[in-house]
Amino acid sequence: MSTTRCVRITLRGRLSPRLAAAFDGMTLEERPGRTVLVGRLADQAQLHGLLSRVRDLGLELESVAMAEAGHAVPADEVPD
Repeated sequence: MSTTRCVRITLRGRLSPRLAAAFDGMTLEERPGRTVLVGRLADQAQLHGLLSRVRDLGLELESVAMAEAGHAVPADEVPD
């Protein structure tokens, strides 16, 4: 990744306020039984850091969807 990209990361379950705070800078979308983190990342290292945080907190990752800057990741790519 060499340009800013939008990412949608879907996690199983809902995040407590404490866990949500670990993803400062990301927008959280609550879905039935899921939480979707949406935000812009500068590079691949930032993506890896975010995914490492998901792992370190013991959260269950369902999906990751990426799009180039200026393009939104379609909501239909995120499981309901």
